[in-house]
Amino acid sequence: MKKFLLIFAMSVLIFPMAFSQEDSEDVALNPKTGFPEITEKPFLTFDYGPSASWVTRVQKQTGRSNFVLESTMVGLYCTMRLENMMPVDSMLRVAAYYPMVSTFNKVPQTSKQTLLYAFDLFYGPVFEADMWKYVRIEFAPGFHFLYQLSDNWHYMSVGIAGMLGTEFPIAERWTVTLNGLASFDYANLGTNAQMFPFDYSWQYQLSLGVRYSKKKPNQYSYITSRKEVKQTDTVQKTDEEIGE
Repeated sequence: MKKFLLIFAMSVLIFPMAFSQEDSEDVALNPKTGFPEITEKPFLTFDYGPSASWVTRVQKQTGRSNFVLESTMVGLYCTMRLENMMPVDSMLRVAAYYPMVSTFNKVPQTSKQTLLYAFDLFYGPVFEADMWKYVRIEFAPGFHFLYQLSDNWHYMSVGIAGMLGTEFPIAERWTVTLNGLASFDYANLGTNAQMFPFDYSWQYQLSLGVRYSKKKPNQYSYITSRKEVKQTDTVQKTDEEIGE
């Protein structure tokens, strides 16, 4: 039994090496490094637009209702995505927000400061499903960080998050994105940790953006370019000539 397992393990190691050697003969090698030439090099794409965020922080209480602080914020976001990376692509999302409405147990709170703001970061790998040509779906699990300045505290939260998004190829180089992000965070890294700690904190974000990219053109789009129309006409003419 041990000999059989040893032979099986050796075959698993040797056969892929043999196939890789056969495949490497067809792959061009870099004259400087000696490694296979990278034909599809990594590149960056950017999408950006307006975004909204809803933050909930809960402090548990005994003998009465819990303290619930909620913030509704609006702002702008920008996502930087690294394409053609192995084994998966990755993304970094940065957002800047302004707190519009803050409530304590559903009671609106009036801000004493005019300059209040928040910064939001999300990073993770991206998995894309291309089941439909004209609507692409992507999912990204990752890490989340939030900094928010309030009247009383400097809130800092860190946790895990997941982003679910859709892409709509409008034209060859233009794409509209609609993304939703949800996170569950530890919210006691700021100045509130000693005086006003929270037991739970979560956040929802929704963003609508646009991307223009020459390096990542859309193969299928709602608006057909003149180049694609010419290519289609050429193919049709060639088919007609062959038929004749």
